[in-house]
Amino acid sequence: MKNKKVLFIIHRIYFNDQPKLGGVDRIIDFLKKNNETTTIEHPFEKINHPSVFTSKVKKLTHNSVLKPPLIWFEEFVFNVYWILKNKNVYDLAVASDPLNYFSCLILKLLKKVNKTQFHSTDYSPKRFNNLLLDIFYHFLYNLSVKNADIITVTSTRMHKVVQEKLDKVNIHKVFLLPNSPYFSFIPKTNINKKNPLDLVMLIGRWGDQINTENIINGLKLLKKDYPNIRLNIIGHTDNSYIKLFKENKLDKNIILYGSLPYDKAMEKMSNCYIGITSYSETNSYVHFADSLKIREYAAAGLPTVCDSVYGTSEEVIDYESGDVYNTSLEMYEKIKKLIKDFKLYKEKSDNAIKWAQRMDKQKLLNNLYEKYD
Repeated sequence: MKNKKVLFIIHRIYFNDQPKLGGVDRIIDFLKKNNETTTIEHPFEKINHPSVFTSKVKKLTHNSVLKPPLIWFEEFVFNVYWILKNKNVYDLAVASDPLNYFSCLILKLLKKVNKTQFHSTDYSPKRFNNLLLDIFYHFLYNLSVKNADIITVTSTRMHKVVQEKLDKVNIHKVFLLPNSPYFSFIPKTNINKKNPLDLVMLIGRWGDQINTENIINGLKLLKKDYPNIRLNIIGHTDNSYIKLFKENKLDKNIILYGSLPYDKAMEKMSNCYIGITSYSETNSYVHFADSLKIREYAAAGLPTVCDSVYGTSEEVIDYESGDVYNTSLEMYEKIKKLIKDFKLYKEKSDNAIKWAQRMDKQKLLNNLYEKYD
């Protein structure tokens, strides 16, 4: 896709007052290279950040005093108002959630947009703990699926859900576009130079989204067999969890690197032997979500030992690029098996690379937008 006008309407998550980048940002970066883009960003939950309209010629901001759900209606008004004031007619409008897609649909009806893309990053049968909000959410989600010209989903579980909502005539407009990295951006380290006792966990922050109990119990079991086992944690870890590691006598086995620049984090991760996840199903939508961490492990050639919370775990099984556990005992057994059996490890590592190459974000985006040029 080249020389087009593209509009993005997204919600932005902030962590420690810094914008958190996600899969939709890779779409933005990809289409920015050869197209003129306009972006509308609304803060997700953090109302102390403004909504921002950014085009080629201007930048506008708006600070709201409202909270959800009232702020959602205000955001819709500003989406439509800002674009109607703008003289552009957009070839494509992309939204990463049902609420913002509704704005894209209205703008299409108003002839300000030619085609729309709904990029579904999560889904849940019960998205909110509120019946009315859930009804509203599903109304908007189904509306998005039925009306979008292009639908991209980040996980195989979500892919099945969306296909079931469409008739056979429209299934062709659904594409799997996971939160995978650019394969060439992830460093690869010769597995013969790695220490088999170096495990790694990539995290944004250590909080209730991580099943801490599984990690502690699994690491304790591994420590009995391998006193020098090391879990390298890359990301922010609060002092309360550091204290917990010490209380369980694991402080010598857990290496904390804190938050690192992306290239440094990937370099450190690629030097490790096995990638670990331990997600906790604190929110219902994570069952259908996609784990970038698992895909980054695979792109570096690391077999993953992961839980079954995120939909990505099903692909780990399908592509035989690691193992899935349900308990800390299973975690221990599957990690130990990979440490002991180099032939098995090599097979899983090779499969991880092949899977990551197939899901290379650059390749997927090229294939997707070539069809709609």
